[in-house]
Amino acid sequence: MSPLVSIITVCYNSQKHIEQTIQSVVNQTYAPIEYILVDGKSTDQTVPIIERYARQFPDRIRYISEPDSGIYNAMNKGLRLATGELIGIINSDDWYEPKAVERVVTAYRQFGPAVYHGIQRTWLDEQEAFLIQTHASQLPKGNIEHPTCFVPASFYQTYGLFTEQYRYVSDYELMLRLMKNQAPFISLDAILSNFRMGGASHKAEAVWENLHLWYDKGMLTKSQYQTWLLANKLKIYAKRLLGIR
Repeated sequence: MSPLVSIITVCYNSQKHIEQTIQSVVNQTYAPIEYILVDGKSTDQTVPIIERYARQFPDRIRYISEPDSGIYNAMNKGLRLATGELIGIINSDDWYEPKAVERVVTAYRQFGPAVYHGIQRTWLDEQEAFLIQTHASQLPKGNIEHPTCFVPASFYQTYGLFTEQYRYVSDYELMLRLMKNQAPFISLDAILSNFRMGGASHKAEAVWENLHLWYDKGMLTKSQYQTWLLANKLKIYAKRLLGIR
């Protein structure tokens, strides 16, 4: 029997790219997909666009539109609504390759419950910039490409949802939590997702929060944390003086 896959997209005032994201999900070569969109009460045309696709695919698309307290609060809402055996999360600036879900399900049938991830095509100023794939063994140094990740629902049930204490790095915290609990990670040699650079994860606050996460997890000593924090503050200050963004 083909497993049901849940795809979650959280969005807010995302009219510019949301249609591309939705199309990349409904046009997957793998059919048993439920698509859950969690909107933060957008004030632009995001909801009308979602509603149009929900009418077109009433058996596949569900959505809610209500205020949330942040991106991970919205993701957790989607996870609580999901009924699939495997769950992927793709944000409203990004999109899947047509065979992404099919490739993941093929591997899942072979290897069973694991965190599946693959190659990410990264875009800058609407031009392809580079391909990237980070192995799970490098998690202590940085996150794997979260838009490529598919996680069994059972992992969320066993190890918990996204912690909402962080604004930018809870997806990384989840991966570190899964690694600590010896959840298997399986890397696929295929491009699964497309990611537009320039989002929240590249803000200075996200860099500082990442350092704080490492400190919270015992991956940095207090001295190392303070040194890294000072170095990053000086780097950002210098860029501002030079007019570099």
